[in-house]
Amino acid sequence: MKVLPKYRLELRWKDVEYKTDDVAHLKGAYFTGPVLKHAAQINPEDHLLLDLTKQHVIFPPMADYYHVFLNWKGVEYKENKVYLKESWVRGKYVNTLEKLGKDDWILIDCKGHDTEDYAPRKGKRIAPGVHMQKYNHLLVYYAEVQKKEEESKY
Repeated sequence: MKVLPKYRLELRWKDVEYKTDDVAHLKGAYFTGPVLKHAAQINPEDHLLLDLTKQHVIFPPMADYYHVFLNWKGVEYKENKVYLKESWVRGKYVNTLEKLGKDDWILIDCKGHDTEDYAPRKGKRIAPGVHMQKYNHLLVYYAEVQKKEEESKY
C-alpha cells in the first residue's frame, strides 16, 4: 500500500498477546509518522476502525470485510510519538488470517480524514479516534500489516 508521507501513520508495538480468538493485545504500542505533526489531539480513550481487506484479496472470497477495531485507554505524547498505555485490536479474523508478530506493524492511511470534512474547525487533520465520539462518524482508515522486513519509508 502506497501512502503519501503527509497522510502516513504507523502503529508499532513491542509485543503481542492473544487471550481470545478475536483479540490481540498490543504491548508497548505507539503511533508515529508525519501525520502526527498536523493532527488534532488524540482522545485518551477511544477506538478507530481499520480496513485490512485489500491486503487479503488474494484469499478466497470472504463473507465480509476484514475490519478490526483498534482500541486504546490512555495516551502519552513523547518524542514525536503517541504511546498507547493499553491497546488491543479486535475483529473476526484477528487470529485466523494472519497472526500479528512482535516485529510487525500497521501502516495507516489518513488521507480523506481532515476535520474540514466533518467539523467546523478547518485546517487540522483528524487524529485517530477524534472523530468517533466528537463527530459521530464511523470512519474507516485503510491499513495494511507490514512485516519486519518492510521497514518504514519516511
